[in-house]
Amino acid sequence: MPESGKCPVQNPLARYLPLREFWEPFNPLGFDKGTFVLFTGYMDESYDGAKQNLFVFSCLVARGKVWAELARSWKLQIDAVNRRLVKAGRPLISRYHASECSGRRGDFKGWSLDERDAFVRGLFGVVKRSQGMHAVAYTIELDDLCEVFPEWAEDRLKAAYGLLPRFVMYTVGDDLHNLGQGIPAKVTLFHDRTGGDGKYDPTILRAFNTQMNGSGFRYKDSFTTIAPLSWQDCVPLQPADLVAFESFKEAEAKLEARKQRKSFQALIEMDAFGIHVKSFNKEILQELRARMENDKAKVEHDNV
Repeated sequence: MPESGKCPVQNPLARYLPLREFWEPFNPLGFDKGTFVLFTGYMDESYDGAKQNLFVFSCLVARGKVWAELARSWKLQIDAVNRRLVKAGRPLISRYHASECSGRRGDFKGWSLDERDAFVRGLFGVVKRSQGMHAVAYTIELDDLCEVFPEWAEDRLKAAYGLLPRFVMYTVGDDLHNLGQGIPAKVTLFHDRTGGDGKYDPTILRAFNTQMNGSGFRYKDSFTTIAPLSWQDCVPLQPADLVAFESFKEAEAKLEARKQRKSFQALIEMDAFGIHVKSFNKEILQELRARMENDKAKVEHDNV
C-alpha cells in the first residue's frame, strides 16, 4: 500500500486518467463548479466467535489527508515494535489484529500483558493525534435477530452482514450532514474482506445497493461505492478493527453488567475523535419487522 494511506482498487490505467475526468462521476456540475467534502470510510466487524450471538459492525470515517497521516504513523508504530522484537530475537508481527492482540495469540503469542498494553496505548496515541475522525458502530444480539426473523436463522452471520451496513450508512450520512454545516459530503466505503475468503462480501454489496436503491434513503447522493479490501493492502483497516473490537467489548461488558473498559473510555474521551454507538434490542427488531412487512404489503397492493 502507498505511504499516502489511500487504498484504491488496483488498476494500472487509473494513473493516466485526467483529474477532471475522474471528478465528473462524483460531481455532475463538473470540475469547476460545486463543492463537497470527500471522505473515506473503513468498515469492520467483531463478534464472539463460535457463539455467534453478539455482533458489532462499525465504520471509521475521515478525510483523505487524515487517513494518510494516520496510516503513516500507524506503520511507524508497527515498525518500531518489530525493531524491538528483532533485537530480542523474537518473531515479528505483521499487523495489529484486535482479537489476537487482546488474547495474545497468533503474532502476539508469548507477549506479556505489559508489552501488549504498551503497544495498544501507542496505537491509541496514533488515533488521538489524528484530528477529525468519526466512528459509527451498531451492536446486535443475533439470538434476538433470529427470533424475530426466524427465516434468517440458517446463517446468522449473513443476516447481520445483510442488515447492519444499511443502518451504519444511514447514521454516517446523518452525522456528516449534521457536522458538515451545509457542505455536501461524498463517502467512499471499504470493508475488510469477510471471513478471510470474502464469503459475505456479496452480502455487504447487496446491503449497500439495497440502501442506495431504496426510495427512503435521504443520503444516497452522499455515497459513491463500496468495495472489499484485505488488511495486507490497506493499513486503515487496522484502526477500523480497533474501533470495532473496542465497541464489541463495550457491548459485551454491558451485557454482563461489567463496568466500562478503560480503553473504550479513553477512546470516547479523545478530543479529536467522535463515536456514535447504537444497539438493536428485541423491541426495535420487532418494530423493524412490522415496518418491512407493511412496506411489502404496500408494494404488493400498488402492483395489483
